[in-house]
Amino acid sequence: MNSLVIAQAAGGGFNPSLILMVALFAVLIFMMFRGRKKQAAQQEKLKTNTVPGAKVMTNSGIFGTVVGVDAEDRVQVEVANGVVLTLHRQAISTFLDNEPVVAETQQVAENNNVAETPEESLRRLNDEGKDERNS
Repeated sequence: MNSLVIAQAAGGGFNPSLILMVALFAVLIFMMFRGRKKQAAQQEKLKTNTVPGAKVMTNSGIFGTVVGVDAEDRVQVEVANGVVLTLHRQAISTFLDNEPVVAETQQVAENNNVAETPEESLRRLNDEGKDERNS
């Protein structure tokens, strides 16, 4: 009887839980590499965007302008006239320059090209968002 139990344990056969475990392990490894790749890309973006004159927000929510960048990953951020903070480069969480400047440029271009009367503006704003179902 002992030999029968040992033979069954050693023989194995098809084990679906083993395949599931190997698949989950493969997914875990894939997610780890993917996370590291994203983090490396974010660090590279941080290095390229950290230039004097860039408007930034720190991890603690302080807004300011980059004044200087050190070779040792130290960044000088001016938060008010004459108030300069020295931070590590990784303390910067968001760059504020890119998005608002593009939006403001588009709005200024639209405002300069079109001179509407107040009635036309109201009619245009009234009609925005309407389609065949709402008219």
